[in-house]
Amino acid sequence: MIGTDSGMMPATYQTPPEQIPVEFFIPGVPIQQGSKSGFSRIGSTSVQMTDQNKDKLKPWRHTVAARADIGITFDCPVSVELTFVMPKPKRTRWSTPAVKPDIDKLTRAMLDGLTDGGLLEDDARVVRLLAIEEYAGEGNPVGVHVAVVAL
Repeated sequence: MIGTDSGMMPATYQTPPEQIPVEFFIPGVPIQQGSKSGFSRIGSTSVQMTDQNKDKLKPWRHTVAARADIGITFDCPVSVELTFVMPKPKRTRWSTPAVKPDIDKLTRAMLDGLTDGGLLEDDARVVRLLAIEEYAGEGNPVGVHVAVVAL
């Protein structure tokens, strides 16, 4: 937080502050953004869009937004690194989770949650993105490691 005459206000960075990343961990099974479905009410010309997995997605995005609400907003180009630590099934085909959920859909949910929480002014500010999936293990719990740095 930065101080002003009117009290404390969240810091908004429109130019890069320091090249030190904001880093935190969000525990829990990451949920993908999912596909959209559209419907319209009888007699209406407008279409309502909804996420097919909204029952799981909405609480996950709320959790991400709550963790991202740290009093800092990046309104400048940023680099984002997301490491998704996924639950390891009893039997695996590969040593990394090269299975569903898709990493791009996991990333979409995270960037929207970071924006909802105010860490990013807009996810369009992300100009560099690294997304990694790995299995959970001893000392590496299920969740998402987040690092954001202004460029």
